Amino acid sequence: MAVHPVRSAALAAGLVALAVLIATTSLPMALAERHPQLALWLYPDHPQALLALARQERARLAAATTRAQEEAAAQEAAAQQAAAQAEQKGKIAQENPDRDGEAAPVDEAPPAEDALAQAEREHAASLAAPARTDAEDAPDEAAGPALPPAAAELPAIRAGLRDLAARIAAAAPLEPSARRLLGDTTDDLDASRQAMLDAVARSRRETVAAFWLMHQDYERKDYQGVVALAAVLLQTRPALNQYTLSYLNSLALEPEGRAALVAALVRNPGWRAMFLRSMGAKLAASDAPLALIQALKEAGSPPSEAELIPLLRARMAAEKRAEGAYNIWLQMLPAQEVLQVRPVNNLDFARDPSALPFNWNLPRPMNAFIDLQARNDTVDGRVLRIRFGVGRIRLGAIEQVTFLRPGRYQFSGEQKGLMSSKRGMVWQVLCYPGGPVAGQSSQLMGAPRVWRPFAFDITIPNNGRCDAQRLRLFHDSRSTSEQFASGEIQFQSLRITPVEAATSGG
Repeated sequence: MAVHPVRSAALAAGLVALAVLIATTSLPMALAERHPQLALWLYPDHPQALLALARQERARLAAATTRAQEEAAAQEAAAQQAAAQAEQKGKIAQENPDRDGEAAPVDEAPPAEDALAQAEREHAASLAAPARTDAEDAPDEAAGPALPPAAAELPAIRAGLRDLAARIAAAAPLEPSARRLLGDTTDDLDASRQAMLDAVARSRRETVAAFWLMHQDYERKDYQGVVALAAVLLQTRPALNQYTLSYLNSLALEPEGRAALVAALVRNPGWRAMFLRSMGAKLAASDAPLALIQALKEAGSPPSEAELIPLLRARMAAEKRAEGAYNIWLQMLPAQEVLQVRPVNNLDFARDPSALPFNWNLPRPMNAFIDLQARNDTVDGRVLRIRFGVGRIRLGAIEQVTFLRPGRYQFSGEQKGLMSSKRGMVWQVLCYPGGPVAGQSSQLMGAPRVWRPFAFDITIPNNGRCDAQRLRLFHDSRSTSEQFASGEIQFQSLRITPVEAATSGG
């Protein structure tokens, strides 16, 4: 059957158009990442190919910068060595004034180490610049990145990157990395800043631009800008939180920086608790955290107990004392709650335990259970009950930090239950943080059916080394075989009664 010539021509033209379309759109997209030069030959301003080429040039720039730093370090080392040799020569000349017309021994021949180092440098140079063959003159993108260029090539690489960034910005105006590359390669600081701002405006995930701007704002003392950019980084790059938070911690040391932090923290951003925790750990020995949380309280947004606890714990660990953290806690309490504070808090377990150092802290036991139950009488407070599973237990300590004044006291209470174990439970008071022991009960196993009283004496010395104490309840096991327990034990009606005030040191 004869083929119609017009139809054949139309079909051929369509096939050619389709081939051209593929060659200038789909094929460059497929080649852009691995073979950007070939993709650009097909599509001179393909954005993805330009970006891939820019990444290669950025790697070359980083390698060239490292090479330049190494060269500068080598030149400085050589200059220092030459100065040392000249100084040695001067000393020899002073020690041997009769040899003015003779060459100093140090100049007769270079040291062996210098000769070896020179040979190694020449060998390395020969490896770094091998003779090229005709086959090597052809570009081979699969061969990997070229050797780092000399420091003299840095301006040319930067100029090439700047040109690529301009082409990407023209081809893809919304591409943020093009603006960041422009900022990286522009010598004018104001132009660089504007380019970085444009990059972050187009994408909050432009980490390099955001960090660059945050550092510049810190140098310019634009603390509000630092906080705003830190907030972006904390939300988009959690892996870099350590570095981002270091800038915010630095702001806490300056009055103007604290003001900028407070202005942001009162809005309760998602990073507030993380920052307060970091500040407490890094600046525990400083008064800056107290100044900041006082400012938050005055602004109507005081730290919650959960936000305050890490700071208090870090302060106590840094100072090996509890008084500073205790004063911070008192200043953060509402006025009506300050009136309820006692040297030993919550002895009747009326309030729930917490992680606050100055309240009961419950451990995470193994094969044991701790709970609080309502009392069966009309007395306020609750009963502390500890139940043991069958087998080996690990209880830990139920404890709090206390502030008994120097003197003698009696600790009393009631116990009930039936605990079966080689060793029992012990109440103990020791000077903060780790001793000596100021008072300790005998081993308590409970009492079946009825409440049985117990008591022991406490002596707080008046020597300035026991201003704070640790009040603890723990299982007095000393070996693995003594960690087996069963049954339960309960405590209620705990009291600490003064007996005699201390009158002298000891």
